[in-house]
This record gives sequence, structure tokens and C-alpha cells, in this order.
Amino acid sequence: MRRTLSTFRKIIVRGYAALAICMLLLVIFILLERRGLRVDYGLGSFVDISGVWTTEEGSTAELYLLEKESSASIYYLIPQMEQDTSLVYRTQNVFTQVYLDGEMIYETERPDQNFYDRYPGSRWNLLSFSPDQAGQQLELRITEAYAGEGLKVDHFYWGDRAAIVLAVIREKLASVLISIVICLVGLFMIVLDIPLNHNKKSKNHSLRFLGLFSVLIGGWCLVETNVLHFFNADPQILQVIDNILLILSLMPMVLYADWTYGILRYWIVRIACVLQMLFLLACVIFPVVGLTDWHGMLPVARVFMGFCAMGFVAWTARKNISILSSGRHRRGAGVWAVSLQLLGIGAIGITVVLELVRFGGAGVMDSALITRFGLLVFIVCFAVGSQFSAYQLMVQGMEYDSVHKLAYSDILTDLGNRTAYLEQLEECVKVHVKELGVVFMDINNLKTVNDSYGHDMGDMMIQMASKVIEGSFGDYGMVFRLGGDEFCALLEEDAQKKYDQALEAFQKGIREANDKNEYSFTLQIAHGFAVCEADSKESVEKAVQTADERMYQNKAQLKA
Repeated sequence: MRRTLSTFRKIIVRGYAALAICMLLLVIFILLERRGLRVDYGLGSFVDISGVWTTEEGSTAELYLLEKESSASIYYLIPQMEQDTSLVYRTQNVFTQVYLDGEMIYETERPDQNFYDRYPGSRWNLLSFSPDQAGQQLELRITEAYAGEGLKVDHFYWGDRAAIVLAVIREKLASVLISIVICLVGLFMIVLDIPLNHNKKSKNHSLRFLGLFSVLIGGWCLVETNVLHFFNADPQILQVIDNILLILSLMPMVLYADWTYGILRYWIVRIACVLQMLFLLACVIFPVVGLTDWHGMLPVARVFMGFCAMGFVAWTARKNISILSSGRHRRGAGVWAVSLQLLGIGAIGITVVLELVRFGGAGVMDSALITRFGLLVFIVCFAVGSQFSAYQLMVQGMEYDSVHKLAYSDILTDLGNRTAYLEQLEECVKVHVKELGVVFMDINNLKTVNDSYGHDMGDMMIQMASKVIEGSFGDYGMVFRLGGDEFCALLEEDAQKKYDQALEAFQKGIREANDKNEYSFTLQIAHGFAVCEADSKESVEKAVQTADERMYQNKAQLKA
């Protein structure tokens, strides 16, 4: 089951990456076809003329009422001016035409590419007028691009273009900075994921996918501020990027939840992932063949995001509340991790509700005005919470390592103990090691040293012997202390050659240890060696018996 989930996750990640690259290539193609920048000039004053436009009957035009219409015309009489002056106004999903005394001077461009179709997007429209055009009447004809969405047009400014742009940027500065911070936090998490998982057998890439989600959603929030529209001659490409970022942001959050909570083990989540991948595939194919544009795909994307967001919030909230109420968390890091995640969920929940209330009003063109604050809190809380969780896992891992060391290590010498030795023999049989060398060693006169000088001196003798054995045979294989004065080394592959080289170092080590020895004993270590093919338990047991017998033969020779 675990291997199946791992394969499924790899398919989802690779498929998502391929489709995201396809969308990116489409964006690059559009940029190459439709590049250009706007250049602002001068710096002066401006006025807001949103309330002075009139209808054809001459009454004041109420801009918010236009959202109920499918087309309309509003009028403005150009005032006297001393220098060239700009008209700047914002629209969303509408086409506009500007007429000056009945002659059209501006029209929303309708590109030929299928990627755009009939999608004008959100944009700031900038027009320039000269002093000799004063007294002429401007007519703004507005037509909705999508049936039923109404006419969204607002923020009419008249004056110096640079001053208008700076004023809008200043108004949106907090939103821009928050969006940039969300992106930077995401990039930091992606980079941080690398050292945290370096050389780890058990990896956890939750931080990577949370970071990717942050970059995508932060980029979406930045485009939604509408500030970037001032600096690009083709605002529709920004809307394409806006939609793609929103569409792509869902899958990384699902993968984050899987790395954190293992949600892919539920069949309904796997089905949702497959449907999401099919939707992403449709987002690549449909705009290319002209079936619809990305704006037309947004309702489906919002349905996916809505269900997944509600599911994720409900799941994580229930999970963390259950942990807190059951007392399964640890003090310190565990409490902080759970508390921060609950805080993040609360922040995103509250801001989304407030955003929905705001959408009930008129003239909403920044879909993330309030949500981006909740997103920033959510991402930071989950990022920090994940690190607290990682710290907790690290502490648990250290505790596990300590227990593992006690179970498999000899306390006095820090070598592997008899349990480790027996498990290693079983492993050699399982993998059918072609050649296994078994070396048994035994310290001579340990009992005499213990009886004559005490067990502390005997322990020093054991430690001295272990250093010699580890310093020689440890370079060619694994060394174990089986208990008391008995040691063993296992040499895999080319066992005879390794034994000959280790034996030379072993004998040299004994001579050097005795030369430096300041105690009242002489170190002697008997040894015996045997080789076998570890293709069966019987052949290994026979080699062990042979090595043990040869060790006792050597022991008798040393004592003679």
C-alpha cells in the first residue's frame, strides 16, 4: 500500500510539473508575441472625475448601477487645460470604446490568439489629450465581455499620468508588499527544504510544496493588486498569468497535506487528484484549440479550490483539536506547532468570510484585498508550525537513536553487540553474500587481570583490545564485542585479502599498544579465521564454528 501511494504521488507530481511547464511555455509564447512597456512622464496633479460622468439624458451616471447592465454609454466634457493631460480609468471584463465628438480614438484591443479569445481582463486604460481638444465631448461605450457579469468600471482620474500612477501605487503599497512577502516566504521554504532533506533516507517535502503554494498564491495576489498593469503594455497577459497562478496553486497544497497528514491514502482524495490533473490538462488544451479561454475555466477551478480548501481546513482543524484534547502532543514544540496551525486556519477562514461579504458589494476588482492578509498569516503559521513539528520529529529521532544504540551497541567499547552481530549474520544469508570471512578474537589473561588488579583494570584491557581490533579489522569490515573477552569481525567479499591486510595491521597494533602500555599487563589477543559462501545458514554456522576452533588453537599457541 505504501509503495502504491508513493508511485501515485510521483505520477501526480510529475504530471503536475509537465502541465505547469506547458502553461508556462504558452505564457512565454504570448510574451514574445506581445511584448512592450508603458513609459510614464512628468509629475503634476490630478482629480477624481468618477462622479461627473453623465448619461445620454444628462443625469449623473451612477457607476455601481452599471454592474446590472450589459452595455451602456457615459459622457464627459473635456475641461480647459494648459498642457497634455491623461484620462486613466479601470475596467474589468468589459470592452470599451472612447469617442471624441463622435470619432473613435480608443478601443479595447481584441487579440487574435485563442488564449485570449474575448477576454479583456482587469486593466487600467490610459489616454492622452492635448489642450486644443478642450470643450469636446468624450463618450465612453462599455460592453460586457461575459454575459451576466455586468459592467465593471471605476476610478476615473484626470490629470498628470505619473501622479495618478504614483497615487494608485501608494494606495496599493501594503497589498503589494504583503504579496511580495508571501512569494519570498515561499522561496525561502523551497530553498530550506534542500538542506533539511539532504542525505536523509526518510524525506519529508511538505515545506517544498507549501513553499510552491506560497509562490503561486503570492504571485496571484500581486497581479490582483492591478499595480503591474501600469508597467505592461498588454494587461491581458497579466490576466492570463493571474488565472494560471490561481489554477496551479491547488495541487501543491494537496501535496503538502499529503506529506504532512498522508491524505492520499483516502480513495476520495486520489480521485480528486486525478480529476484535478484532467482539469489541468483541459486548461492546456482548450485555450489552444479555441474552445474557451482561461477565464472560462475559472469557475471549475474555484469549485475545486472551494471543496479542497473546506476539506483541508476541516481536516487540519479536527486533527489538531483532537491532538490537543487527547494530550498526545508534547510540551513545547508540539503545543506551538498545533497552536500555530490552528491560528493559521482561523486567519484564512475569517478573511475568506470577510472577502465574501465584500464581494456582495459593488465595484470589487481586487479579489484578494482581504484574503492576502489571511494568506500571509496562514503560510507563516504553517511554515513555522512545520518546523516545530520537524524539530519534534528530530527530538524523537534522537531518542530513537539513543534506544537503538543501547539495543545494538556495547556500552564499554561502543562496538556492535551480540544482537547486532546475529542480525548481521542473518542479513548476510538473506542477500547471499558471495564470500564472508569470520574472524573470532579472544583476550588472553583477562580473568587474571580482573582477579589481580580489579575489574577497572580489566575494563581498560578490554578497551585497549577493542581499539586495536577496531583500528585494524574495522577498516575492512564490521567489528562486534560478543561479551566478556570475545570479539568478532565480519569481512564481506574478498575476505581472504581483507583478512591478510587487517591481520598485519592487527599484529602491529598489538605491538604498539604494549610498547605504550603503562599498566601491569601485557595485551595478547588470540584469533581464528574462516571463509564461506553465505548462501545458507548452515554454511555460515560452519564457518563460525571453524573460526572459533582456530581461535582456540591460536590461544593455546600464545600461552605455550
